[in-house]
Amino acid sequence: MPASHVVEVQGLQLHYLEWGTRGSPDLLLVHGWTGLGETWTAVAEALADRYHIVAPDLRGHGRSDKPATDYLLRDFARDIVQLVERAGLRRPAYVGHSWGGNIGTMLAAEYPDAISCAFLEDPVYWKMIDAFVTSLPRGLARLDRPEAEIRAEAQARGLDAAATDAEVYRHHHFSRDALTRLLTDNRDWAFRCEDALRRIAVPTLVLVGDIAAPGLGGYMQPEELAYYRTIASPHTNFRLWPDVGHLMHDARPAQFIAELTTFLEPHAPR
Repeated sequence: MPASHVVEVQGLQLHYLEWGTRGSPDLLLVHGWTGLGETWTAVAEALADRYHIVAPDLRGHGRSDKPATDYLLRDFARDIVQLVERAGLRRPAYVGHSWGGNIGTMLAAEYPDAISCAFLEDPVYWKMIDAFVTSLPRGLARLDRPEAEIRAEAQARGLDAAATDAEVYRHHHFSRDALTRLLTDNRDWAFRCEDALRRIAVPTLVLVGDIAAPGLGGYMQPEELAYYRTIASPHTNFRLWPDVGHLMHDARPAQFIAELTTFLEPHAPR
């Protein structure tokens, strides 16, 4: 089991999980909107013999504090910068999914001294302009789903009591403010991301999900990807995963870990 810790950042209590041994290269895993640190468990367990791994619950999520305001992208980025300092990490390699990929983009451009490299899994750029319409209803429906309904479905799937409790928690661990403020207050990132991509100053790989993949497709249009390739800094590469949507490390865990390991080998701190 990972160790559980709390650290103060910007006046908030931020919870994080820790795997591996201190003294190994530091690796920071950052979840997306409505996720939490535990969503990285399979990735962390696969790499814990080589890396010291930290996976926070972002503000408004999991066991971290849930303020009513302050859900701008810069608030999340500053949380991570202070977490790196106060958890004693040494320019960790950064891995971020979705909204965590947005945070990583800002860190790679504005706080390059805080991280050594960035591995970004289907970050949300242009789609931020309408996510408060296209994504918010889905998040609110998940948050408002009755506990009894979640438990009945879990029991029908044959889950034991502990797994059923975990299903309830995964539906309800984030706050309504985190849902609404994050998406409505950050629509301008659809445009500001271009400046950040131009200024990325650490080795960065952006994995792009396939928008045509079944289920939850990727979040980047083909034309958008083509444009970003023309403006991004020389430190940045993009890689499209055909037939894989937004949830890349869940859909193809072995492929994700192999890709991440290959990227980290020359770039992670030693």
